[in-house]
Amino acid sequence: MTSKFLKAFVCAAVFGMALGTANVSASEVTVNGFTYEEEAFQAEEAANRTIYVSYAGGGLCTSPATLAQYLGYYEDEGLTVESVAVDSDKEALASGKIDAASGFLASWLPAISNGVEYTATTGVHTGCGEVVVLADSGITCFADKKGCTIAVTGGFGSGVHNYAMRAVLREGLSVDDFNWINFDASLGLEVLKGGDADILVSNDQMVQKWFDDGSVVAIHSNNTDEGIKEEPCCIFGMSKKFIEENPICAEKMTRAVYRACLWVDQSDENKYEAVEMLKEHYDFNIDPDYAVKVMKKWKFGVSNEACELCLDNSIGEYTQAGILPEETDVDALKAIAWKAYDLSSIDAMFE
Repeated sequence: MTSKFLKAFVCAAVFGMALGTANVSASEVTVNGFTYEEEAFQAEEAANRTIYVSYAGGGLCTSPATLAQYLGYYEDEGLTVESVAVDSDKEALASGKIDAASGFLASWLPAISNGVEYTATTGVHTGCGEVVVLADSGITCFADKKGCTIAVTGGFGSGVHNYAMRAVLREGLSVDDFNWINFDASLGLEVLKGGDADILVSNDQMVQKWFDDGSVVAIHSNNTDEGIKEEPCCIFGMSKKFIEENPICAEKMTRAVYRACLWVDQSDENKYEAVEMLKEHYDFNIDPDYAVKVMKKWKFGVSNEACELCLDNSIGEYTQAGILPEETDVDALKAIAWKAYDLSSIDAMFE
């Protein structure tokens, strides 16, 4: 009796342990190479509501975050995501109106330093910033026109403005050696031709037409500048609160956007398809051939290593340029500004 009872007890215990192991493994799922606990994912607040990503519809730069929606990549991850237009990404994120946004790392860093708790999780693409002069000006670098006026699109503190200040520093000059003015982007060529500025700072989507007709040439470009061309221009990220409260959702969001970046980068055909998606959903009024020419200048999908290098370089140079205060706590800023995920399984999907 005792022996039989013991044998039955041991069998039951072993069977129960097997069931327990089965239950644990059953709760783990793998989606696109990412393994996580399904119950933990479903318990996250953001898994049970619409997640809001900022996109205004006018730019190629930040489009992968919304392309991921129309390509079905968020849905593949079990997320419900909607792209929305806001007046200010930074204000909307700080107030909780949106959960995620893309944009120039160059413009987000000062905002983070000033208390906006935004964390970048992947690089969207390289390039995009251009420093141009009239083709017949004879200017080849900032040093040729020390003391001149530089016109900036997007306002002071914009991504291209901050990039241009880094370029000035890399020539061994000071940002105070120049007079900086803001201007309406559409008037950029007139600003140069009218003599209101000698050097113009803008983005590829705006200035490519002036390259095409021979009106301007670049003296600096983050598409080609050594030490900068590998860095991300635009990044994707979420509020620090969102990431902390929804860690699995945050990783899924990052993976979906990175996947969209690699999809765009994969072929010209995909780039044309991306432009058609934007035209369909946002009445995006841009010539497809022009848009694809611009997009081909950029590398979509930036490695974590390149993002981290950009972060280190930018913080140091922004402090030198006065964009960030001298007393900036570098480690504290980096801790908020960047979080890396293993995206190798997404890379493998495009090999």
